[in-house]
Parts: sequence; C-alpha cells; structure tokens
Amino acid sequence: MPAVGRYAKGEAKRAEIKVAALAVLERDGEAGASMRAIAKEAGISLAGLMHYFPTRDLLLTEIQRDGDAKFEEWYRNSGDDTDPGEALALAMVDKASKPGSGTVYLSLAAAAAIDPAHPAAEYLRGRYDWMRSVIADHVARRQAEGTVPPHVDAEFAAAALISAADGIQIQWMSDPSIDMGAHVRKVWQRLLA
Repeated sequence: MPAVGRYAKGEAKRAEIKVAALAVLERDGEAGASMRAIAKEAGISLAGLMHYFPTRDLLLTEIQRDGDAKFEEWYRNSGDDTDPGEALALAMVDKASKPGSGTVYLSLAAAAAIDPAHPAAEYLRGRYDWMRSVIADHVARRQAEGTVPPHVDAEFAAAALISAADGIQIQWMSDPSIDMGAHVRKVWQRLLA
C-alpha cells in the first residue's frame, strides 16, 4: 500500500478514536475516561489505542487542539469586529454544555504548568500567546477608534480576561450553577471601563 493511503487510514483511525474519547468523556467524565474505556468505546484493543496515542495525555492534548482549532477558525472567519471577550464568553457557555469534556483543558493546563515536559505544555504556551495577542490587539484597535479609554492597559486586559476565564472554570467545576459566560462578560466590561 502506498504511504499516502496508510497515512490517510491512520488519520481516519485517529479521528475515530478522538470521537470515541469524547463520547467517554461526556458519559463518564474525565476521571472515568481511562485508556481502557476509550479503547473499548473505539472498538480496538488497548495496544491498538496506544499505537495511535501512546498516553492519555497525548490523546487529551489532541482533543484540546481540535476543539481550539475549531474555535480559532470560527474566530478568524468572524472578522476584525468580533469582540474577543464575547467570543470567550460564548466558549464558556459551550463548555458548560459539555461537562464531561469541558474539564479537559483545565487538567491539561494544570499538568502543563507544573511539568514543562508535559505533552500539552508547548501547545498551551502558544495558545496563551495567541489569545493574549488577539485580545490586546482588539483593545488597541478599540482605543484607536475611541471606544475604549486610553488608560486601559491592553496587555493587562488580555491577561486578566484569560485569567478570569480560567478561574471561573475552576469554580464551575465545583459549582456547575455558575454562569461562566455571564462572569466573563462582566469582567470584560469592567476591564474596558
């Protein structure tokens, strides 16, 4: 079989495994999403799963990358007028609708923060850099238009908004009645005042 065919088949299997992993995450939560449970859901052996994803952390990192890629594509296609605070609030609402997989990002971020060699560490550093840049650029554009006061520190506003979103997610894990979207919107409004 040509290499291209094997590559496409492997990518298709990886995609199937990620779908199965998301199903397990939604059904059993992150704590219940063991490699064995994911392999069973995917209809493959544990060894077969580990051929494609040698560790659970690698699999969860790929799931996070996929979700982030969809969000980033939506954001980029939304145009320059898209408010990143509102976009982040909508992402929080989406996360709340998927309680099982909604915790993946937080567990990866926590693990990567204490272990620079974690499979998600480099990816998440890049993600944070991209988010801070997008948010700070938006604030600077709005300042140039006169719709955000000049005293607002764009870099601080960007970092603070991301911190607020991460923090409210941690609280939401303990109390799912928290409206993460509303909290992020309120923080964003105050940061821009």
